[in-house]
Amino acid sequence: MTPPFRKIVLDETDSTNSEARRRAEAGAPDGLAVVARRQTTGRGRRGRRWESPEGNLYVSLLLRPDRPLAEAALLSFVAAVALGEAVAAMLPSEAPIAFKWPNDLLVGGAKCAGMLLESSAAGAGRLDWLIVGVGVNLASHPEGLPYPATDLAAAGAPAPTPDAALETFLERFAHWRDIWSRRGFAPVRRAWLARAAGLGGPVEVRAGNATLRGTFAGLDPEGAMLLESAHGRRRVTAGDVFFPAAA
Repeated sequence: MTPPFRKIVLDETDSTNSEARRRAEAGAPDGLAVVARRQTTGRGRRGRRWESPEGNLYVSLLLRPDRPLAEAALLSFVAAVALGEAVAAMLPSEAPIAFKWPNDLLVGGAKCAGMLLESSAAGAGRLDWLIVGVGVNLASHPEGLPYPATDLAAAGAPAPTPDAALETFLERFAHWRDIWSRRGFAPVRRAWLARAAGLGGPVEVRAGNATLRGTFAGLDPEGAMLLESAHGRRRVTAGDVFFPAAA
C-alpha cells in the first residue's frame, strides 16, 4: 500500500503547483502534498487563472512514478476517480457527480473542481517528477464564467472544510494509485467511465482554431477521448469539451 502523504500546509502561496515544483527541483521525494489556505496566482489549464479564496481546497501532489511519461499522465484519471469518491462522501446521496474529460469534476452539471498536471522528464522518455494540482470549490465558487460553476456547500454538503476534504481525497488517491500500480489503467478507466459526463451523447472539442464534433464514444487505453463521427472514429488528446445538447 502507498505510504501516507507528507503534508506541508501554508497559509498563502503563489500556487501550490509552483511550490510543489520548487520542492521537486530541490529533490523532495514522492508523496508530498502541498496545501495552501489561499493562492495569490492560482492556475488552471492553458494558463487560466484559478480563483483561490480561503475556504476552498488547494493541494498539489508531488509524485515520482517510475513510468514512461505517457503512462504517468494517466494519474490524472486516478486523481479524478479519487476526488469523485471524496466529493461523493461529502454530498447528499442524490447529488449527481460526473467527470468531464479531461480533468474537471461536475456536480449537477456545474464545475466544482479541476486539476492541473505538470511534469519534468528525466531523459529516455522517463519521468523525473509529476505534480497533480487539485482545486475544489468547497465554500464558494467564481461567478461570471463562460460555463456553470458551483461549490459543495451550494450543492448541499453540510459545512465542508478543506481539512476534511483533503484527508478523504488523499486516502482515496492512495487507494486508487495502488490499484493503478498493481493492475494498470483498466480498473481506473472503468471507474472513470462510470461517471463520465456526456458519454454516448453529442460533444464538441475545441482545440485552438479547430472544433471537432461527434459522439463521445469512450476512452482508449491511453486516456484519449474517442470521438465518433460520420468520418469514423478518432482519438482526441487535448481540447476543451462542450456538450451541445446541454447548452
